[in-house]
Amino acid sequence: MRGVSTAIRGAILAGVLVGALVGPIATSSALVMPTDDVYGWVTDTQSGDPIAGVAAQLYYYAGSSYLLEDSTITGKTGRYGFPGLTAGTDRALRLSHDRYRSTFVYPQRYEGTPVRYDVTLRPRVEGLWGANRYSSAVAIAYRYNNIGGGIPAPDSLHVVIASGEDRASADPLAAAGLCWTYDAPLLLVNSRYVPSEVTQIVSTMKARNGPLTIHIVGGTTSVPDARFTELNNAVGGGLTKDRIAISGSRYDLAAAIAARMKAVAAVTPAKPLPPEAFVANGADPSKFFDALALSPISATRGVPILLVKANEIPGATQTALSSLNPDEVIVGGGPNTVSKTVFNTLDAQFGADRWWGTNRYTTAIDIAEEALAEGMLEPGCIGVAAKLPDALAGGATIGSLRGPLVITNGTTLTPETESFLERWDADNDLAAFALGGPNSLSESVRQDMITALVH
Repeated sequence: MRGVSTAIRGAILAGVLVGALVGPIATSSALVMPTDDVYGWVTDTQSGDPIAGVAAQLYYYAGSSYLLEDSTITGKTGRYGFPGLTAGTDRALRLSHDRYRSTFVYPQRYEGTPVRYDVTLRPRVEGLWGANRYSSAVAIAYRYNNIGGGIPAPDSLHVVIASGEDRASADPLAAAGLCWTYDAPLLLVNSRYVPSEVTQIVSTMKARNGPLTIHIVGGTTSVPDARFTELNNAVGGGLTKDRIAISGSRYDLAAAIAARMKAVAAVTPAKPLPPEAFVANGADPSKFFDALALSPISATRGVPILLVKANEIPGATQTALSSLNPDEVIVGGGPNTVSKTVFNTLDAQFGADRWWGTNRYTTAIDIAEEALAEGMLEPGCIGVAAKLPDALAGGATIGSLRGPLVITNGTTLTPETESFLERWDADNDLAAFALGGPNSLSESVRQDMITALVH
């Protein structure tokens, strides 16, 4: 027998459960060989399939620390078992697999009667997606502030809703700041109807949390009042409508969101507005990913995102920056996205920095690395997206989990993104989320993400 590592010992002594212990703890030995004292089956959280090749390690408490007592590997049925255990000793169980997130289970004291612990493991790359962009946003929202799973809906009294249509894709670029302001998930709707998945999650949230406020991003062309009425009627009433920016441009909308963030922060001492402001291109849809790469930071730290044109600072943005008076403006994107002229103007007024790369992929990576280095984000999880709607909803959720969002090509894992995942410490055992279904991220991309993380 040998000593357990300091990291594992600390996690066990702290009672850390990184994963899920599911089902009742059975004390019957009807389904197990008599010699197995602690046993169970390991399955995939998403598919429910048994997992072969899981390393199961059993530790026992030896007065001041936990020591490794026995280990085994699950077979094709996903079953593990430990025979010949001494009764009256506290024990802990660790289950690990290179393609899944490790899980600690704390069986506590074994009293001599066979005990069954069935455990699910979450894939290292967990897919968050639905049949379309609207249901994908709902699937992503279910993970809002809920990295361990198990909560039937986000635990919040607020929901942020924006258009999911391509023609209004600029509207939600700054919406992550509202998610920070109200501790709310971001959902998408169509101007012609409210998707049934959205109705369902709002209904579940209302039943769980009570009356909700629906914060609508954008004007009545993007999200008509009829959509709120439709949603309110579908859940039996009890929703309050709050529309951000009834009219104006995308620049006015981002400025209105920043103003709301500032106003709420002013009366919420526990949530002060940070001293920075973000600026990104809001004119060119091909550049929108820069703002979305900033959105996790906005969602978790409350840094407002304001929009500019490549060669111009719109009046609404200038007014918003003057009102915020940040200590620093951080520009997301290179000189082809936000020109040197615009950058120099911002630098002269407030002091500016630029987080950027040569393309959308390297820009998102630089934003992630800068934010991690400055403590704005944490290396606990990461989101990967290829399409705008998935990144819109994903940025807010990944931000609630304090992780970065990076971008890839949908059919092939972009080399720059692959390299970034490889540099990420594999021992970190992070939660990686593939945002979007097979039409957004191919199965090949998902498999390459796993390979990159466990290289």
